[in-house]
Amino acid sequence: MTQFRVQIDVKEIKKGWAICNLYTGKRCIEVVMPEKHYHELMQDGFFIRDGKERDSANVLNTTDVFTNKSA
Repeated sequence: MTQFRVQIDVKEIKKGWAICNLYTGKRCIEVVMPEKHYHELMQDGFFIRDGKERDSANVLNTTDVFTNKSA
């Protein structure tokens, strides 16, 4: 079985876009989403912090680590 881990960190909000890092356990890929979608996901509880202050890694917000096992 292969185990996949995924986490998203929001690095900054810039000109209507949320600039994020998508971590897969093996890679870190920069992704962007409209700021509106970021706020909708915050309302849904997808991100685990309020996004008002940066943490020690300079991250505005983050998700839990999602794990999926597949055959």
